[in-house]
Amino acid sequence: MDINNNNNKDLSEEILITLRKIARAMSIYSKSLDKHYGLTSPQLLILHELFQTDQIAIGEIARKISLSQATVTDIIDRLETKGLVLRTKNSLDRRQVLIKISPNGKNIVNKKPSLLQEEFLIEFNKLQKWEQHLLLSSVEKIASMMKTKSYLKNSVKTSLKNINFKKEKPSL
Repeated sequence: MDINNNNNKDLSEEILITLRKIARAMSIYSKSLDKHYGLTSPQLLILHELFQTDQIAIGEIARKISLSQATVTDIIDRLETKGLVLRTKNSLDRRQVLIKISPNGKNIVNKKPSLLQEEFLIEFNKLQKWEQHLLLSSVEKIASMMKTKSYLKNSVKTSLKNINFKKEKPSL
């Protein structure tokens, strides 16, 4: 067995464990946000995005925050139920629905709930600028290496291959 392959496997497993730690920390923080503000991290992220614009299409929100359009639609439904966003028809194209933050949604964003854990922000701000950029670059590289879009496309293709599209003749 090649020693280099074994070392790479160990490193990749360490990366996986570290990514799981990050995902767990984000999940715990999201639950904390839910407890204090009644919002999850993705809901707050969408409110922040809406706060910066007058109104925007769901697809554009999804693109900006790197979530699927279906996921964003579900989140918007929950935010609308809570009275934090409003849906309106595009005056130029009545088929398109635009999302706008409501006054209640603005009130929550104005309370300045952090999108990241305070402990992380404190430690991050202690770093030199070059270290902050290095961390950002590393995280961006990991995200690009994971190629989530291609996995999604392949899973849809695989799902479609498993569907029988042949019309059966009705039995009489």
